[in-house]
Amino acid sequence: MMKEYIPDVGDIIWLNFTPQAGHEQAGHRPAVVLSPKAYNHLTSLLICCPLTTKIKGYPFEVSIDGTPKNVVLSDQIKSLDWRVRKAEFKGKIALDELAEIRQKIALLLNL
Repeated sequence: MMKEYIPDVGDIIWLNFTPQAGHEQAGHRPAVVLSPKAYNHLTSLLICCPLTTKIKGYPFEVSIDGTPKNVVLSDQIKSLDWRVRKAEFKGKIALDELAEIRQKIALLLNL
């Protein structure tokens, strides 16, 4: 039997963001996981930010390495059920990229 994948901090995953409303990201797309594996396993939820290739230069975009070029939308923090949305592991982001995402979220939330 194959071991179940459990998302962890810094993982890049693909999952379904639909349904959505307004300016939220939708569809099957990549995201960066911000919550720890223990929380994700216990709750079946994860906290993440979506990625996009539509780079607009917004102050809360965080560039990450890769092809195609992507940015993390650090101002679109989501809590999603990763099991229902069938999260798939695709890679890891660099520690400095994760630190920049956290800094921008802290700035946004005035932490």
